[in-house]
Amino acid sequence: MNETSVAREILRGCVCSRTRMLDRVLTRLFDESLAPLGLRANQLTVLSLLASMEELRAVDVGRFLELDKSTVSRGLALLLEQGWVEERERASGRGRTLALTEEGRGLLHRALPLWRSAQREALATLGGESVDTLRTAADSFLRLRAAQA
Repeated sequence: MNETSVAREILRGCVCSRTRMLDRVLTRLFDESLAPLGLRANQLTVLSLLASMEELRAVDVGRFLELDKSTVSRGLALLLEQGWVEERERASGRGRTLALTEEGRGLLHRALPLWRSAQREALATLGGESVDTLRTAADSFLRLRAAQA
C-alpha cells in the first residue's frame, strides 16, 4: 500500500477527524446564532448543566462534559466574570458549588429561541437521520460511562 492509499483510508474513515470537522461546523453555527447575546455554544452548555442540577462543583462540570480541569477553569472564570454564574457555600458547609445568578437564568431563557433556531439549522445542515445517529451515539456513550462509574 502506498502513502496515498494510506492517507485516503485515514481521511475517509477516521472517526476522530470526521467528528472534529462536524464539531467545528456545528460550533460555528451555534456560536453565530447565540452571538447577539454575547454567548457561545460551550457557555450555553455549562449554563444549562448548572441550571439542571444542584450543588455542582467545577470538577463535576468537567466530569459531566468530558472537559479537562484547565478548560473548566477558564470557562467558569468567564461565566463568573460576566455575572452569569456565582459560587456558593455547599449545603454541607464543605466546599463551594456553582449556580446561575438571576442574570444567568434570564440569559438562559433569552438564549432558548436562538438555540432552537440553531437546532433547526443543524437539522437542515446534517439531515434528520444524521442528527438522530449523533444523539444515539452520545446517549450510548453516556450509558456506558454511567455503567462504569
